[in-house]
Amino acid sequence: MGKFFHFINDEKNLKYCFLIAIAVTLGIFLLKFFVTGFGVYGDGLGYYTPLRSLLFDGNLRVDNEYSYYAETAGQFNSSPRVFGPIPEYSKYTVGLGIVLLPFFALGHVVALILHQFNNAIPINGMSWPYELFYCLGSVGLGITGLALSYRFARRYFSHISCLLAVGGIWFASPLSYYLFLEVSMSHAVSAFLIALFLYGIFTKPWLTDGRWQIMLALAIAFAAWVRPQDVLFFLAPILVAAIGFETQPLGNQQPSLTTISAIHWGKASQTIFTNITKRKFWQPLLVMLTVAMLMQIPQLLIYLWQYGGIERIPYLEEGQATGHGGSFNWLQPSLWQVLFSGHRGLFIWHPITLLAVVGLVLGWRLLPRLNTILLVTFLAQVYFIAAWWSWWQGASVGGRMFSNCTFLFVFGIANFWQKISGRRWQKWAAFVTAFFAFWNMLIVLQYQSGMIPPEAPVTLVELYQNQFEVIPFFVSHLLEKF
Repeated sequence: MGKFFHFINDEKNLKYCFLIAIAVTLGIFLLKFFVTGFGVYGDGLGYYTPLRSLLFDGNLRVDNEYSYYAETAGQFNSSPRVFGPIPEYSKYTVGLGIVLLPFFALGHVVALILHQFNNAIPINGMSWPYELFYCLGSVGLGITGLALSYRFARRYFSHISCLLAVGGIWFASPLSYYLFLEVSMSHAVSAFLIALFLYGIFTKPWLTDGRWQIMLALAIAFAAWVRPQDVLFFLAPILVAAIGFETQPLGNQQPSLTTISAIHWGKASQTIFTNITKRKFWQPLLVMLTVAMLMQIPQLLIYLWQYGGIERIPYLEEGQATGHGGSFNWLQPSLWQVLFSGHRGLFIWHPITLLAVVGLVLGWRLLPRLNTILLVTFLAQVYFIAAWWSWWQGASVGGRMFSNCTFLFVFGIANFWQKISGRRWQKWAAFVTAFFAFWNMLIVLQYQSGMIPPEAPVTLVELYQNQFEVIPFFVSHLLEKF
């Protein structure tokens, strides 16, 4: 045990820690891929098929792709890949496919090569090489987002605090399942794009450099193209321009005269008013907003062409169609349920995220402006998700829609561990992180084995009791498949 703590404490071993985590991630994903025979299924098909259709058919109709997949089933349990009616068009945005296009193209090259030796591997955009490299691209980008999160947190906190924070989010957060198993979903890529955007906002001179304004605008635009809710992270540059943030913990720097210091929060309103009346506040934000909005036009035109009106987009009709009155209830959001209920409550299914939010609060005195910005962006996500009719986020392993908060979760947990001094805390921190990862694994086993329904409500009592019974249940579930 002593050698383990010595190993992770030495920052020179950081790359080995990441390599071990990457090996575990790829090992789990590849095992799942080759056991089932595919990597794209469920909602992932809705993101994947428009890309394939555009490249191979020259249109965005996905009925032929869905018909093809409806005739295929998993090798392990013969479960069909398509449930329900065949759609004519996908309700999902095309952004994920565009981001993962280079990886899809690599899969095409591999398919061309393999086809020369085995005619059974078709060059049709739907054989396993395409899916494999498409999914590997999602995994790779998700891991890159975690690396960016570590790199930023390391500017403020110790190596061990940041490493444990990344490890916790990697293996115990909403991101985990969609980084290891259901990787064709949009969540890992969303986590990467938001991490890239926030890293740039907090480290690059975008307030004065037009090139960075355009590049960061492209990052948030692609993020919104992948998951529209990600546009709410545009609050971060607005707050940075208005109040500034600490480039290092207070006590190690002199507060800028144009930003709000930790000691003078009483003058906050005056400082903000002064900042927002200056051209240097509005100009970079307008440039970024213009680029980001222009980037959304193609998707809006696609929706208009497919459905005949913005109000007829499936996401905006689902609430009423399912008897909820509307897709969003802005005046009565399910705030408590989305965080604390057994029915996919974020803090209940993924307790480490509560540790992250507590860390942002506890670290407020050390980094008041930076932690405020991160807390505001998190609360914006909470409100948006809680206002959605399906606040439990559909068939979901916990709070999957919070995967885009990976960057701030890492920072919050590093904040938390940094508050505890002394060498003994490291063992407790590592134990807590390992416990949360084990807890998350049991949750995934519950979901994968059917011990809990994929979307129907689950009570706290049921969820917790199942944690003590899930391993034998999962083993018996596996034995039934053989």
